Amino acid sequence: MAEKQACDRCGSCCRQGGPALHRSDITLLHCGRLHRHHLVTIRKGELALQPFADKPTPVTDEFLKLQGRQGSWCCLFYDEPARACTIYEQRPVACGLFDCTAPEPMLAIAGRDLLTRYDCLDADDPMAELMHRHDLQFPCPDMATIAEELSSPAKRKALLAELCPQVNGDLAFRRQVAARGELSVAAELFYFGRPLFQLLLPLGIEIRETDTSLHLQ
Repeated sequence: MAEKQACDRCGSCCRQGGPALHRSDITLLHCGRLHRHHLVTIRKGELALQPFADKPTPVTDEFLKLQGRQGSWCCLFYDEPARACTIYEQRPVACGLFDCTAPEPMLAIAGRDLLTRYDCLDADDPMAELMHRHDLQFPCPDMATIAEELSSPAKRKALLAELCPQVNGDLAFRRQVAARGELSVAAELFYFGRPLFQLLLPLGIEIRETDTSLHLQ
């Protein structure tokens, strides 16, 4: 098959997930094109697919990206039937540079000057203190190390026992915050990132739920 010479609107880039946001994208929040419930925090230690990569690697610095939809990473703003972006005129900077036939401009900004959730908060926002507390109590573990240890039968059982209280503590923290006010699931993904149990599922860990807690197996 001949290599592409120009974008043919195949949608592959949009289906693989919305882009990481850069500091200049803060204007999209200021003008109201994007809102916090459109964004998900990717925390340091998570596995994420970098631009033009074929497998996920550990994230070295936190960043925001557009949320997916219907349980996938397909960009929230991608119109599948039309094969088009619904915010094309006000899309993130990375989207404007993305070109599978010429990756250099996109790669030049990858991992640089990234926008974080803290950049989007006012100095007196009460959620900032809760975010800091969550980061201290339930930091995202190095998922690459976890994946490696899970492959060892000798380490797997002990690792699951170690992760179980972290998984349940993380969920309890989120539920407590949600109980204080009306915090939607979409907003939770902005403030605290994805729950730890969701990060473990792609690594082959099964989750069993009881009336009181989650169990890993």
